Amino acid sequence: MIMRGVAIYTRVSTEEQAREGVSLEEQKERLLMYCKALKIEDPMYLFVDEGYSAKSMDRPQLQSLISKVAKNEIKCLLITKLDRLSRNLLDLLTLLKIFREHEVSFISISENFDTSTPSGRLTLQVLGAMAEFERERIRERVIENMEHAARKGKWLTQHPYGYRLKDGTLFIHEEEAEIVREIFDVFVNKGRGYYFIAKELNKRSIPSRYKKQWSNRGVKLVLSNPVYKGTLAWNRTDSSYSTRKLKDEKEWIMLDNELPAIIDKETWNKAQKRINEKPIHSRSQTRPHLLGGLLKCGQCGGGMSISWSGSKNKRYRVYRCSRNKNNGTCTSKGYRADDVEKWFLEGLENLANQLDSEVVVQLSMLERESQKDSEEEVKRLERRYKRKAEAYAEGLIELDDLRKEKRKLNDVKELNTKNKSTKVDLKKYRKEINKAFCKLKYSLESLPVLEAKDLIKLVIEKVIISGEKDIIIQIKV
Repeated sequence: MIMRGVAIYTRVSTEEQAREGVSLEEQKERLLMYCKALKIEDPMYLFVDEGYSAKSMDRPQLQSLISKVAKNEIKCLLITKLDRLSRNLLDLLTLLKIFREHEVSFISISENFDTSTPSGRLTLQVLGAMAEFERERIRERVIENMEHAARKGKWLTQHPYGYRLKDGTLFIHEEEAEIVREIFDVFVNKGRGYYFIAKELNKRSIPSRYKKQWSNRGVKLVLSNPVYKGTLAWNRTDSSYSTRKLKDEKEWIMLDNELPAIIDKETWNKAQKRINEKPIHSRSQTRPHLLGGLLKCGQCGGGMSISWSGSKNKRYRVYRCSRNKNNGTCTSKGYRADDVEKWFLEGLENLANQLDSEVVVQLSMLERESQKDSEEEVKRLERRYKRKAEAYAEGLIELDDLRKEKRKLNDVKELNTKNKSTKVDLKKYRKEINKAFCKLKYSLESLPVLEAKDLIKLVIEKVIISGEKDIIIQIKV
């Protein structure tokens, strides 16, 4: 037979103890006096969580208590106050269910109730609901105040890398800002990845945000942070869960041109486009074969990988369909790598000529689409300004917010008018396209393979081969 005992649970967080003087020793004394007054002589178990918040059940002594309850070693739990055990109603109800399943009564001496009775259980649930309701109200008020500050362009957290913070205002730290510009340039214009950038920065002993070494994640966070293009972004994630969750875009606070920008918007947008691209297999990036990771089989759509063929003294590279090589599900033949890479360079030249002949049609279509998008943007901002005006009339927003919305609308209208009056220089575009493709072709013929591959990845989506010299080059748009 297990001798079931009485458990005493005490908890205090460091902040709470400093603010209210709710000491662990005081809680223990009150509970022991209560047991003495009721002449409880059962074995006593003391569980003490020092410096732990009641927002979650992830507390070592609480988990130890639950373990003993599950082993039927506890028959009664005593606490001084409900919030010592939990501030979350769902957690509280979960604990109550565990106690009920193992016939453990629950007594809070401050609230003066006992869950061994139906009225005690009802009182506990009502008090728990009220406690959580008050906590949520406090949280909502804090969020509302922070949203108000964010909409006024105030920075609400610690400063990001490349900036410093003074009186809620960000200003550029030029030494770090140069590193940010370098990261974007190497990633966008030179086609290098997170690992390469982190490795180079660490090699030069350049510290990251917290004076630590750079990592892949640290580089990606810099490249994906809209603050560097001057945009204040807030309320994008919900941190009330154990893991942060992305909120609906309608709840985001995104204010353009509110912060000092380190890089231009075009560069930032190019970086986001590349971040969201499907990555090429890491082995294909490092092997010295020009089209590794880009070349696809025209018969089955599978990737083409390098094999070796020929005699011992006269070996040569062959691009072979992986599905053919691995399991024979494709009947595509192999292609000598030197021939394929030569056809690819010739295809680039033909592609440049083809683009030159079609550029007039494409630009005309782009112009019409751009004009349509601009007009829709103006209409959207006009509707938004009307709503803001109504909110101001009702006293829901301040005059500064309304003026800011009006300026944004006027800026877009002015830009739209300017774009209408600007004609596209088709000859200039033809010239630039030819120049770009000639430069690419020359670079591929003269650069080392690894650098040439980085350059290809900036403009080429994939290359498909399906017959003798039958090459399809798909460029990125």
